[in-house]
Amino acid sequence: MESSILRARARANLTGKWGVSVGIAALAALLGGLMAGSSFLPTINAELPIHWPWLERLADAIEEGIQLGNITFTLRSGVFSLAVFLLGGTLQLGYAQFLLKQHDGQESEFNDLFSQFHRYGTGFAQRFLRNLYVSLWGILFIIPGIVKSYSYAMTPFILADHPNLTASEAIDRSKALMEGHKMDLFILDLTFIGWDFLSSLVAGLGNLLLNPYKNAAHAAFYRQLLKENRTA
Repeated sequence: MESSILRARARANLTGKWGVSVGIAALAALLGGLMAGSSFLPTINAELPIHWPWLERLADAIEEGIQLGNITFTLRSGVFSLAVFLLGGTLQLGYAQFLLKQHDGQESEFNDLFSQFHRYGTGFAQRFLRNLYVSLWGILFIIPGIVKSYSYAMTPFILADHPNLTASEAIDRSKALMEGHKMDLFILDLTFIGWDFLSSLVAGLGNLLLNPYKNAAHAAFYRQLLKENRTA
């Protein structure tokens, strides 16, 4: 499976559709709905003090001596982490549908990202189970966890194609489909490493353009995988 051909298909599928593709990938990145790629948000690992004078004045007015003006937060916690946990899996199904419609030449639109909330349980379960399995395999060292993450990678696409499947059934199909092809997907991801480096030089903002490209390439990979399995 030639990575260069898959990337060329991805670029062709994005032609004339970059605007909506960037927008939907950006929102998916924010809420945990990406299949491939990274957030365009800067990484903040330490607590960042934020000083709001108006809050301090309000606190003083409520009760003398109480200071509410110094509030700390971590970008990867709180509201964003909760949204990722609750919504990410379902948004992955919507994003997978968008990507496959785009690849297949069908009309794709921004609302596709939110089109799978009637399958919230399945979306949540597929992400939760995949993360759980990868974590359990990761206990055996890092490499088995990485291998399993590639084994389960096609699950959202499979669920987008087969809405009657359960999360577990789709994970099993992904495992079967990726048998002998995990290295192909790994190599495809490696071909983006130069773009990842360039994106890191601008605080990850390059991911705004890179994420749609990567995910379109993954959709092309999935369609090619199905084609090869049908002809095998």
